[in-house]
Amino acid sequence: MIRITLLFFTFFGILTPSLSQTENLKIAVAANLLPPLRQIETLFEKETQESVTLIVASSGKLTAQIINGAPYDIFISADMKYPQKIFDEGQAQEKPQVLVRGKLYFWTADESISSIKKGLEGATAIAIAQPELAPYGFQTKVWLEKKGWWNTMQPKLVYAENVSQVNQYIATGAVDAAFTSNSAVHSDPLQGKGVWIAVSDSETLPHGIVLLRNSEASEQVVNQFLEFIISPIAQGVFQEFGYELP
Repeated sequence: MIRITLLFFTFFGILTPSLSQTENLKIAVAANLLPPLRQIETLFEKETQESVTLIVASSGKLTAQIINGAPYDIFISADMKYPQKIFDEGQAQEKPQVLVRGKLYFWTADESISSIKKGLEGATAIAIAQPELAPYGFQTKVWLEKKGWWNTMQPKLVYAENVSQVNQYIATGAVDAAFTSNSAVHSDPLQGKGVWIAVSDSETLPHGIVLLRNSEASEQVVNQFLEFIISPIAQGVFQEFGYELP
């Protein structure tokens, strides 16, 4: 086994104000959502003149940080399991909602490959996100197990902490195959690189958004962002990166 070390709500109700408020909005974001969120961040800051900080990691790692008291305002996860866990732990102001839906993709450097099976057979190093922390990694494992290929692929697997790191492996040539998210297909410098194949028989992943109990940003700024993230402008950005709207 190869190992390399290496945040719409139908609710915009009353938010619980913090004793110490700041206008800097801190958003914990699952790594696969970084490409669209960077664009949305820029558009939001331009429209509102407010400051946004994106904290990017795997959904599991961000969840652990939030449960341990990290002062983030909003969490956007690559699935609904982690936001629900935060809500169940009493660290959310409202129940999580589905923001968008994502899709698992397979990538191979071999441009002659036309199927995932052949791509796996010919690969020597296959990057996946850690199944224990990253929803896309977990979905990859489930899919490989369903195909009966999980055990046989073990010697070829290169584990990354999150999808962003998987994409780094692709960009640098550290691997010759990978499982990643739909956003990678439309992101520089990966767009047009190698062959991309949608894992068509895997389920779409509902990505959750939740307002956090430890939010320190003002109610006004938080509401502005929650309204913006479901606006046609932001939804258009998500669609450009291959995400489906709920």
